[in-house]
Amino acid sequence: MEFAAYLKSFLGLLAIVDPFIAVPMFLALTPTATAQDRFRIARIAAISVFCVLAIGLVAGGPVLDFFGISLPAFKVAGALLLLLSAMDSFNAAPGRQRQTPEEEEEARHKHAVGVVPIAIPLLAGPGAISMVIVFGQSHPAIKHLGTVAHLGMMLLVIAVVALITWITLRAAQRVSVALGITGMNVATRVGGLITAALAVEILASGLTGLFPGLKS
Repeated sequence: MEFAAYLKSFLGLLAIVDPFIAVPMFLALTPTATAQDRFRIARIAAISVFCVLAIGLVAGGPVLDFFGISLPAFKVAGALLLLLSAMDSFNAAPGRQRQTPEEEEEARHKHAVGVVPIAIPLLAGPGAISMVIVFGQSHPAIKHLGTVAHLGMMLLVIAVVALITWITLRAAQRVSVALGITGMNVATRVGGLITAALAVEILASGLTGLFPGLKS
């Protein structure tokens, strides 16, 4: 039962991070980079994704407590953000929640594109951070494994997502050729559908937490 719950968490996080959506921008921001430079940038991006999501997982609960935000309220807000991200995925393009056109233009003149904008906010954006905070605080396996073991399992989930991100970006040129624009768009839209379904589930959980009468 715990394995199924963490598998669901992994698939949901992979869908919202969506490494495929970063492939065109990764290639566009590194037009003159050598293969070794692209490998290095891909590694930096994957490590940054892991660090940002891991910090969100561990620090999410204390941050909510500090600001006095209830978990159900945060679930509703996070679910709405995930729905917006899912709608952008249906259009097979990153929306303003992930990155604004101004940020993209500024990034073209920077060297650390692996961190900004590829890792942050394109991959580990507000939607992904919200998702790990929700899973970190209300995952169904917590009561069976305990908080520490649960956080360890979620860190493992994040690490696998970061590993897949690294593999995808490292092979960006080959992925782009093999799948083509259509193939990558299909993968992104499927990810958007998974994200939307997950967002609806989180939204329903948040609403029933805020309004217990809805359960009946």
